[in-house]
Amino acid sequence: MYMLAFLYPAAPGHSFDAAHWKDVHLPLGLGLTDKHLGIRPRKILLFGPGQGGDLRPDSAPHAAIAAVMFDDRESVERFATLFEFEEAARRLSADFPNYTAGPPAILVSEVKEVTDIDAMIERFHAGEAH
Repeated sequence: MYMLAFLYPAAPGHSFDAAHWKDVHLPLGLGLTDKHLGIRPRKILLFGPGQGGDLRPDSAPHAAIAAVMFDDRESVERFATLFEFEEAARRLSADFPNYTAGPPAILVSEVKEVTDIDAMIERFHAGEAH
């Protein structure tokens, strides 16, 4: 599985509007993706608003993250071209001030799911016994 993640900036004095993000921006982005690229993600994971590792909201490097998941690399690479379409770039960029401090950073990555948690813990304990 492959992911294109949007990492929304945290900014002092700016609150991230998660409701607008989910209820307005996300449908806009999905609709424009369908219209211009004819593709749909497998799923989307929304993280945020977030806190830093010290559990203080003002210490997080990102206010929120959206992970848009695709089955293959070709689809995620195609999705990454959405802003090459003038309408998509204009409409999505114009909506940023309604919910975030600025445009997101982008990360494209392969995703691997780790499900053998018990076996990994057993390996740890076996190694500790030596």
